[in-house]
Amino acid sequence: MKNLCKSVIAAGALAVVATGSFADEPAKERQELMKTVKKAVQVLVPMAKGEAPYDAKAAVDAMKAINGVPDPFVALFPKGSETGHDTEASPKIWENPAGFKAKAEEMKTASAEGIKQAGEGVDALKAVLFGQVLKTCKSCHDEYRVKKN
Repeated sequence: MKNLCKSVIAAGALAVVATGSFADEPAKERQELMKTVKKAVQVLVPMAKGEAPYDAKAAVDAMKAINGVPDPFVALFPKGSETGHDTEASPKIWENPAGFKAKAEEMKTASAEGIKQAGEGVDALKAVLFGQVLKTCKSCHDEYRVKKN
């Protein structure tokens, strides 16, 4: 009976992996975290461009949202999650995890500076957003993202 239970559990785990469910979950979580960054950027860019009123609290909160993404994000790339759920993650992430983690650290550093600067006025927000934060986003996307059509 004990061996039968182990066999059923093992078969169930294999079925989950074989169907791609395991791979889909990290990919879905990664995409949700990137949506968090996108929403924050959609708050920040109009303020920095003068297209929306500057709001120090909203700017700081948006930078904090960005700053909260790198640590959980890099943990969502286990082996076996290279494909599935229409991922845009480049294979380079799994080939060079140290380089990918370094990019995440760059974002953490840039957005931490962004938290400090975002509340200091629109000029400070513009400088840190366009000078550090978005350049860091682009740098990581250029190296570790495969754009799907």
